[in-house]
Amino acid sequence: MKILLTGATGLIGSRFEELAHETQEIIPLSSFQGIDITDKNSIEQFLEDKEFDVAVHLAAKTDVDGCELDKEEDLRLLGTSEDNVMGIDLSSVESKSFQYKKTAIAINTIGTKNLYEVVKARGKKFVYVSSDFVFSGNEEFNTEQTNPSPVNWYGMSKYLGEKIVDHEKDLVIRLSFPYGFMSPVKKDFVWKLHDLLQANDEVSLVSDQMITPTFIDDIVNGIQFLLDKEASGLFHLTGSSAHTPMQIGQKIKDAFAFSTAINPMSLATLYEGKAPRPFQSRMKNVRLVNLGFVPKTFDEGLSLIQY
Repeated sequence: MKILLTGATGLIGSRFEELAHETQEIIPLSSFQGIDITDKNSIEQFLEDKEFDVAVHLAAKTDVDGCELDKEEDLRLLGTSEDNVMGIDLSSVESKSFQYKKTAIAINTIGTKNLYEVVKARGKKFVYVSSDFVFSGNEEFNTEQTNPSPVNWYGMSKYLGEKIVDHEKDLVIRLSFPYGFMSPVKKDFVWKLHDLLQANDEVSLVSDQMITPTFIDDIVNGIQFLLDKEASGLFHLTGSSAHTPMQIGQKIKDAFAFSTAINPMSLATLYEGKAPRPFQSRMKNVRLVNLGFVPKTFDEGLSLIQY
């Protein structure tokens, strides 16, 4: 299988290429090759002489606080208000208005629209990788049937990207708090916590938010599993356990035998003056499990990366 992969230089994409390259042919598409997904022509020109079977779209602007600063400009270019943006008809949006922009909507929504249109014009399957941030965090847990209601602009831009994809024919995969083996590209949240605990005698970690850590190798293998099954629709490719960041910190402390004291703090305190975050992010992956793929719990994943 030939896979067109965006975001190949990122945290998940680099691991995807590392694990898949022995059995799949990976065709990376990135800004390092001079391609800007906000410019549809640059995508078409790049793919003009290339053959592939499926596109896996990992590239995104993921700086949550940075995305929040884009809201006013994005709404102006969309020609709508914040109250009406979830219901916007993206087929009527002029993509060239966002060309070469670096905003959340330009990259995460219009960039997805451009790529999707080019891929579908060639009759190929499309995998859109989304986020648990499409939810408000007010529900006890989130399934594929839970109605999206983003509380920040990053989440909104990813939800609007989901709306572009034909769920009958293609795949939308939501992830949550990816972590894995130490990456040469960047540190995920687990390794950042590891370094924080290693460097300090005392730290404060959020104790009133639930998140669902997801092992990156499971993400790579899960996408391949769904492609092999010729699946379509919406799936939560997320870990099989949920914890507070404080609980995760305690597990990391125990695994690496740190002596750091861990104190509780609130989510509101940590993100005061910043973009709001979903309060509860318990992601249910039952649809994926019922199909035959069971992602690891955090304890299982941590045991693999522990040195």
